[in-house]
Amino acid sequence: MNFNRKAIIQGTLVFIGLYTLQILLIPVLAKFVDGGWKSVGLSGFRQVLGVAICLGAGYVAGRIAGERGFLHGFNAGAFGTLLTAVAAVAFSFMFGIQAPFLDSLPVWVVLHGALAGVGGLMTVNFLVGKPE
Repeated sequence: MNFNRKAIIQGTLVFIGLYTLQILLIPVLAKFVDGGWKSVGLSGFRQVLGVAICLGAGYVAGRIAGERGFLHGFNAGAFGTLLTAVAAVAFSFMFGIQAPFLDSLPVWVVLHGALAGVGGLMTVNFLVGKPE
């Protein structure tokens, strides 16, 4: 089974870029929301952004690949999650802050991969269309 490496790499880069944007955006928004980090609205917004990040990465991977959207999207979401986890651990060591909990990483890899896979699947089946 051949995978389109360009599709997976581009999808992974979209995941990393959007996730980084989320990390930078949420603290700014927390300053303007009553309750800061504990705000229900901000927490919900973070969840919606998380789903959008996964779906966006899957969309890009599926759009570039044009076939097997779920598998390409899944790989983009899974690799994006793994690479951002590695970056978070490196960041914590560099700046002497508490390292993130990695015991739930396998769950996040599968969850983000599945969500990105759905994005890729929807892209290939509904937007790109099936080859004739």
